[in-house]
Amino acid sequence: MKVEIKNLTKKYGKKTALNDINITIPEGSFTVILGPSGSGKTTLLRILAGLLYPSEGQIFFNEKNITNIPANKRNIAMVFQNYPLFPHMTVEENLRFPLESQKEGNLFKRRTFSSSDVQDKVDETLKLFKLEEHRNKYPSQLSGGEQQRVAIGREVIRKPVIFLFDEPLSNIDARLRYEMRTWIRKLHGILKTTMVYVTHDQSEALSLGDTIILLQDGEIAQMGPPEDLYDEPNQKFVAQFIGNFPMNFLKFKSSKNSVSLVIDKQILLPKNLQKRILKENITEGEIGFRAESIRELDPNKTVDENQIVLECSITDSEKILDQQVLTLNYKGENLFFVTKTKKKFTISQKLSVLLHSESLYTFTGDNKRVF
Repeated sequence: MKVEIKNLTKKYGKKTALNDINITIPEGSFTVILGPSGSGKTTLLRILAGLLYPSEGQIFFNEKNITNIPANKRNIAMVFQNYPLFPHMTVEENLRFPLESQKEGNLFKRRTFSSSDVQDKVDETLKLFKLEEHRNKYPSQLSGGEQQRVAIGREVIRKPVIFLFDEPLSNIDARLRYEMRTWIRKLHGILKTTMVYVTHDQSEALSLGDTIILLQDGEIAQMGPPEDLYDEPNQKFVAQFIGNFPMNFLKFKSSKNSVSLVIDKQILLPKNLQKRILKENITEGEIGFRAESIRELDPNKTVDENQIVLECSITDSEKILDQQVLTLNYKGENLFFVTKTKKKFTISQKLSVLLHSESLYTFTGDNKRVF
């Protein structure tokens, strides 16, 4: 199912929750709506589901305008972070329920599916979700991951045209969350149904989505493949939000013939970057660089004109498996540095780090990225 959202706005009185949203979701794709709390991601999902109606704009499913069609007529599946299972029903009974409750006919209602059809579909779903051995168990007898699989299975069995996930993995532990991410990705590969997944967890978004839609204050900050948002952020907010560690930033200012750091006018930016900034007549802004792109200075190697050296001190050190995460102080500014070296570091130790122009991002004063 192809989904098109055109000029969609949602207002609550004077507050604008979503502002002029335009999105095309290709048929069979896996799209993740990402953003911090209050960015409008759940509101957008609920409008797609028909649980809310937009103040302005339209929604199309395969060219059909469904903007004012109620939720029960859209044939969508919505999976929440809380598993809405019937506690008095077994796994099999929970799966049977949506099929047995479907009826057709205007005057004399009859079941859409025969008993044998229902049983075949239930058996097929139990096998697909690896729940055969839990067939006669009640939800209280299942783990969190098993309950979530039953909840998703109960939606899959209806064969909806689109799946909507509202932070479905928020209530399970980290290890199981990883396993469920892998499982949902495989499920999408089997079903090939359009899926829209809402989360505030950027690691979930990067691992699951074909396309990520990053929202900020009800507007699209950036939309595209996960690697584009990481490698080519179009603004400072995107650069800070995407990545295991927030991007580091240092302010710069241009003079007539050079560009230097505001915090230390003796440090000139790499030569090739200075030329671009001066050519674009950028008077001030910030350079950004990721924690993973910083290198420790090797005193035996020459620093060329497209590199700069920062003399820092270590204020904190944290070991995470094979990585060391160092917090550096550079003239009052905190910088994050991630390294896989096995070298031991100590607090207050002086450390010279190297930045190369190829790993630097340039942002203007209004937080837009220029190159």
